[in-house]
Amino acid sequence: MRKRTIASLLALALSAAGCAPAPEQQSAGGANGQGENKQEAITVAARSGIYYNALSQIAPEFEKETGIKVTVQEIGRDGYLQKVSTQLLGQGEGMDVVLMLNNYIGQFGAGGQFEPLDDYLKKSNSSMDRFLPASAESVKYGDKIYAMPFDVSTMFLIYRKDLIPTPPTTWEEYRQLAEKFTKSKNPQSPTEFGIAFQGKRGETQPKDWYQYFWSMGGSFFDQDMKPTVNSEAGVKALTYVVNNFRTNKLMPPDITTYEFPEVLSAFQNEKVAMAINWNAAYPQLADAAKSPKVSDKFGIAEVPGGVSFTHTWTLAINSVSKNKEAAFKFVDWVTGEGAKKYALAGGIPAVKSVLEDSEVVKARPEFPDIVKSVEKAKTEPNLPEWPRIHESISEAVSLALAGEKSPKEALDIANRSIQDLLEQRGYYKK
Repeated sequence: MRKRTIASLLALALSAAGCAPAPEQQSAGGANGQGENKQEAITVAARSGIYYNALSQIAPEFEKETGIKVTVQEIGRDGYLQKVSTQLLGQGEGMDVVLMLNNYIGQFGAGGQFEPLDDYLKKSNSSMDRFLPASAESVKYGDKIYAMPFDVSTMFLIYRKDLIPTPPTTWEEYRQLAEKFTKSKNPQSPTEFGIAFQGKRGETQPKDWYQYFWSMGGSFFDQDMKPTVNSEAGVKALTYVVNNFRTNKLMPPDITTYEFPEVLSAFQNEKVAMAINWNAAYPQLADAAKSPKVSDKFGIAEVPGGVSFTHTWTLAINSVSKNKEAAFKFVDWVTGEGAKKYALAGGIPAVKSVLEDSEVVKARPEFPDIVKSVEKAKTEPNLPEWPRIHESISEAVSLALAGEKSPKEALDIANRSIQDLLEQRGYYKK
């Protein structure tokens, strides 16, 4: 009785954290445990939404082919990265495969939480050549591969082609058009605001800002790894966004609460004429049931300035997993043989041949544009410290949007914070 109570409490605690323990492996002999061979079984942690839905849909096909049981564990979108990070750092064995953003590869590769995959790739004669170059590079830390690219994301300019025949290619054109379609500037505008911004502090906000930062000449570090987010280019880029929001009022007043869904909704409901948003918006905008007001009058184009952001959701193996061989078979299958199945289930695999496959493109016409965007896009560096650096930059953008600090003051604070962190980590020799 006592054992059952403790086990129950543990299961409840893990479930409350969004990390349920892996299911017990069933023996080939049946539920009574009799039989010599146990069925291999793995648990995959995935974020709610398309990742969980698509993985759940195709996992049975993998099980049918290999006999390996796959349980896809759903973890909510809010706080997902924090929940799985806590599980990894606590050396929890409840998940064998982890869906993780590429900018965490450095942290968990250096920390030993992710299993290096080089030997598994060599043993299985599998190759990284199938992936988009930016995605393949994003899963490396040092000279090792710590994950497999799974789902690639980039950003587009989404615009009303019935209002804007030619999309803007520069930030100045972007601002001018935003003024034309903001009612406070032009009472005849059919939309209340010209543009939007993913201004909510956290995961996406800095990534939206990086596109302004990079295209205006910004870089994160100099040749000595000293941070340069407060450079002239950085201040110019943040000033541009803040002025469009606070001074010119070309954006909705509540953009500090906006992430992907809110920017999408503003465009769907004809509140804004243009918006920079994740490529995941495309299928929702093209669906007349989900976007009845704009499904037949939206277009996509490159981000003004020509430098879009890209990141890759990856599949990594928990280094304390007791089912590493089975876990690798699943990861390799999903990003290889199963990649087309994943695309048709709604995902965006980082496999160029699938993104250009005629059958897939017929169902997902935005895929060729994603390939073009990713080939010119930039991503964050794979540093173990990057999650904390990301937080410092997000804090700076938030302070500036709120008017609590000027763009320069906010970026100065971030730059000092980043340099202090890297000094503590021994990046600079004295």
